[in-house]
Amino acid sequence: PFQIVPFCGHIKGGMRPGKKILVMGIVDLNPESFGISLTCGESEDPPADVAIELKAVFTERQFVRNSCVAGEWGEEQSSIPYFPFIPDQPFRV
Repeated sequence: PFQIVPFCGHIKGGMRPGKKILVMGIVDLNPESFGISLTCGESEDPPADVAIELKAVFTERQFVRNSCVAGEWGEEQSSIPYFPFIPDQPFRV
């Protein structure tokens, strides 16, 4: 079912090995960027860990990946063989 953006929800039963999350959407007609973050809870102080943060940056044609554990961000990864997102087209991650 379609969800309002931004969407905040819970993963029923939590994450475990072998479980998948599929995010589907449609890229804006004139996009700058969009992001998907999976956090470990909703805590703001201290901030919740970010299991994975994904960000599509159209101006640089990059798909950036990172995570944050105990307030420390990991090394950002952005190299990809091609940029798969197209304005005004659907996507699946």
